[in-house]
Amino acid sequence: MKLSFLSGLIRAAKARWFFLLEMPEGNRFEDKGAAGLKGRVIVKRGTGNTITIGSGTRFDGSIEILGTKNTVVIGDNCHFKGDIVVKDHGQTVTFGDHSTCKSVYILCQEGCSVRIGRWCMLSRDIEIRTTDAHSLIDRQTGKRLNTAASIAIGDHVWVGVGAIINKGSRIAADSVVGAMAFVNSAFDEEGVVIAGVPAKIVRRGVTWHRGRKKAFSSAEMDAWRG
Repeated sequence: MKLSFLSGLIRAAKARWFFLLEMPEGNRFEDKGAAGLKGRVIVKRGTGNTITIGSGTRFDGSIEILGTKNTVVIGDNCHFKGDIVVKDHGQTVTFGDHSTCKSVYILCQEGCSVRIGRWCMLSRDIEIRTTDAHSLIDRQTGKRLNTAASIAIGDHVWVGVGAIINKGSRIAADSVVGAMAFVNSAFDEEGVVIAGVPAKIVRRGVTWHRGRKKAFSSAEMDAWRG
């Protein structure tokens, strides 16, 4: 379904969910075959914005845009539950194929982008922010200290409950972020556990799996790479 303008209440009968879509003319919403849509998608201000929900995906939350030429993509076969707020121009938020989350708040602002890879698993009460939303200022120089920066989360990353992924963070593929961690820097080493406030590497040489049993084969541990 490709729409340049729609304002109203949509009933997605196949999922028995209610979905509110409000997009002024000049914006585009594309449903590539979502399994269910619940919540709302709204462009409060701006044109040239594109929002895409992938095939087989269940979306339960909100997307709110204030700005122009922004892109939000929820990939195929995802389960997304949370809220995305995009304020500014020319930014991108992506949530990769086969990824899931219980509840997440994503704030993308100040010309930055947020990339979440494929096969990720995000728990509940997680915040991902490209900006602090206010300025920390050096009193002597008058210069702002806490500039905004983009965020990149690699493929197959598990983020524990209550974690905060702050501006400028990078998390490499096949890693784990511990519960309540505060991530505010770049971690480019794969296969690690990152935990603490501020977060640091606490274990190396690991992977993770959604299943629970005593041991896993190499094929099982690397199935997500296919």
